[in-house]
Amino acid sequence: PWNYSGSESVAVVPANVVDWVLVELRDASSAAAATAATRIARQAGFLMSDGSIVSTNGSSPLFFSVSITNNLFAVVHHRNHLGILSANALTPSGGNYNYDFTTGFDKTYGETFGCKEVAPGIWGMIGGDANCDDEITVLDINVLWKPNAGEAGYRLEDFNLDGQVNNQDKDDCWQPNYGM
Repeated sequence: PWNYSGSESVAVVPANVVDWVLVELRDASSAAAATAATRIARQAGFLMSDGSIVSTNGSSPLFFSVSITNNLFAVVHHRNHLGILSANALTPSGGNYNYDFTTGFDKTYGETFGCKEVAPGIWGMIGGDANCDDEITVLDINVLWKPNAGEAGYRLEDFNLDGQVNNQDKDDCWQPNYGM
């Protein structure tokens, strides 16, 4: 998904932004059929500290202008987590489409193979994919994490997004997700 040539840009990252994500919309008859070939739109957005995704102004929802033939499914990509696909079609409410992946494992296509419980009753993306190849393997640790352990800043190896590449990333994010 990283060959995205969108026009989004910001001069200053708004408060409470944790990171950016790439959101795709797919028009398909089912989640299983919602492949990359069914993608009808993509947009970069900000991941907020409360888990919501907003436009690059830091407060407005993402806006897509698309025509839907079948059902609308959402995909979220993050720089060092496995991507997720909505298990269910998005349904409009007041002319807007919303989807909450956090309320249960059944919200993500693949269920517990697509997400994990990050706190009691709260589900999220699976971290540990430093090389962005959609697999969490020893390459993520040996090639990227180990040489950069101890570094600080915005880094692919910072799996828990705390600004530090350290054992917490390896022990709390990569190790329990190894092999996914």
